[in-house]
Amino acid sequence: MRLTLEKVLILKNVPLFANIQESVLSDIVAACEEISVVMGTDIIQEEQFSDDLYIVLQGQVRIHQAGQTIRELSVYDTFGELSALDPVLSDVTVTTLEDTTLFKISGPTLYRLMNEHKALEKSIISLLCKHIRQLRNNKSSSKGIF
Repeated sequence: MRLTLEKVLILKNVPLFANIQESVLSDIVAACEEISVVMGTDIIQEEQFSDDLYIVLQGQVRIHQAGQTIRELSVYDTFGELSALDPVLSDVTVTTLEDTTLFKISGPTLYRLMNEHKALEKSIISLLCKHIRQLRNNKSSSKGIF
């Protein structure tokens, strides 16, 4: 099990949390659940409800839809942001490609943290705007990532 300080230092490397003060990161760390998942496990399944945000600490995951890979994520990447904010049935499956360690934050907890810490709220909004711009750019170039 990691110490709080170690977890805070890890979050500083995650783009979503890079510009957030350590005192806020301590609150986020206290709300995180650290989970270990073996290779080949579906963390999120297509057509199943999901409302958690995940941060990859170690390992690699594959995001896929109808068997086609959309993207692979590794250390310090995040996924599930939209589902945490607006829980719906997932349109993708996320599967571990190797043994993987993650931080998991539930949607209700994420909302509480965003209400308490405006810097986190701003960072989440910026991340979602970045995702929208990427989708728009990829769509206009007919490559599409989702």
